[in-house]
Amino acid sequence: MKFFLWAVTLAILAAYSKAEVEEEVATKFKTREHAGTAERDKLFDKLFTNYHKDNYPENTTVSVGVSLMDVSFDADNDIMNTNVWMRMTWTDNRFTWDESEYHVGVLRVPAEKVWQPDITLYNGVQPNMDCFDTNTLIYPNGKVLWVPPCRLQSYCNLTLNHGPYEEQICTLKFGSWTFDGYTMGLELYVDKNNTLIDVEYYHNRKYKVTQNTAVREEKKYDCCVEPYLNVLYTIGFQRKPEGGETCEKH
Repeated sequence: MKFFLWAVTLAILAAYSKAEVEEEVATKFKTREHAGTAERDKLFDKLFTNYHKDNYPENTTVSVGVSLMDVSFDADNDIMNTNVWMRMTWTDNRFTWDESEYHVGVLRVPAEKVWQPDITLYNGVQPNMDCFDTNTLIYPNGKVLWVPPCRLQSYCNLTLNHGPYEEQICTLKFGSWTFDGYTMGLELYVDKNNTLIDVEYYHNRKYKVTQNTAVREEKKYDCCVEPYLNVLYTIGFQRKPEGGETCEKH
């Protein structure tokens, strides 16, 4: 029954999130659309005729950010469930064009048609993040923006020694699965001079956010000379005093 309710909730959230993402992206990035179908076809031919999505761009840095929608906890298995919008940007120099020639200020392309960084949730329960298919937005300077709604399951050492109202401190640790820091850079996504988890759209009647920090880490291992990069988000939650289920039962 819990699984069914969670699935229904996720489906509703997915529909809501997609509309919200499109509205937010259109507002924040001032997408310009002056071209017709014929002009976009011409631009698609220019960009994708000799394009190989399995080949990665040179000298690119991926910015990774998180916008939190909702949270729940599986105390029996030490798991935090979060609904988020991932925010990823990078530059692919194969995607550049003269806007005055094609009259296209932004090109909407299904994510599966372009190269995507293999960003992974290192402390995730599953090896792959559960994200919905969305378009990427590609700009004339080669910038690619991808904002997929995702359901994340991450391990967290939930502490209930002092009752269900104890603060829970959890992390989300993201990094490339195969790229070292020399091949692909990694940094925190910056929104309005802020690199923390975005909680503007967070709505939860049971848990309030008590901590929110973000850091970029660079590590080296004895095996290799290359650095390995990750971004680490730490977020704290505490059960609200007013009604509802506790962390133990949720």
